[in-house]
Amino acid sequence: MPKRLAVVGTATLGVTALIVLGTAGVASAHVSATATSTAANSYTTATFSLPHGCDGSPTTRIAFEVPESIIEVTPTVNPNWTITKTTEPYTSASAATDDESAEDAGERVTSVVYTAKTPLPADERDTFSLSFSLPDGKAGDLVEFPAMQTCEKGSVEWNQEQKAGEAEPEHPAPSITLTAAETAGDEDGHGSDVTDGTAATEAASPASTTPADPDLVGRFLGLGGLVLGAVALVVAVANTRRRSASK
Repeated sequence: MPKRLAVVGTATLGVTALIVLGTAGVASAHVSATATSTAANSYTTATFSLPHGCDGSPTTRIAFEVPESIIEVTPTVNPNWTITKTTEPYTSASAATDDESAEDAGERVTSVVYTAKTPLPADERDTFSLSFSLPDGKAGDLVEFPAMQTCEKGSVEWNQEQKAGEAEPEHPAPSITLTAAETAGDEDGHGSDVTDGTAATEAASPASTTPADPDLVGRFLGLGGLVLGAVALVVAVANTRRRSASK
C-alpha cells in the first residue's frame, strides 16, 4: 500500500510540474524581434514573432509603433494580413537631421498595422517583417517597437520597459539591442583584413614592371652556346669515325 501511495504521489508531482512549466512557457512567449543586422546606422530587416492570442482568443490585428529615431519603414507582404502605415509630418526634432530622404518626403512612418484577413488562432503563430535603417547609437542601446495586439476578445499592449533590478515585465515591448557601428571595411564585406590599396599596388609592381636582369640573359645565352658547341663536337666525332671505318 505505501508503494502505491508513493507512485501516485510521484505521478501527481509530475503532472503538477508539467502544468507549472506549461504555464511558464505561455507566460514567457512574448512578441519577440530578430534582426538581420544590429549594428548602429546599418540597414536591417526585423522579424517580429506573434506566438499566441489573448487568453485563448484569436488575434485580429497587431500594430507596431515605430520609434522616432526611425524615419522610413518598409513592411514585408504577409498574404494573411492587410498592411497599412500611419505617418506624421517630418520635423528635424523627430529624427536625425541628416536624413535627406526623410526631409524630401516631408513625413515619417509612426506605425505599421497588420489586420488579419482571417483571425489568427490563439494556438498558432505568425511573423511580420519590417525593413528600415537603424539609428545612430552606442552598443547596448535599445530600439523598441511597442505593439498593440487586438483579439476577438480582449487585447494586449506590448509596451512595458524592463527596469534595472526588476524581473522581466509581463508584456515587454519587442526590441533590438544595438551593437557597434560597422567600419567601412565591414560594410563592403572585407572587414579589417582590407589593406591599403596603394601599398598592395606597390608590392605587386616590382614583379610586373621590372625588366629582366641583363646578367641572367647573358648567362642563358652562354649556356645555349655551350650546348650547341657540344652537339657540334659530337656530330664531328661521329663523322670522323664513319670516314675512318669506310677506308
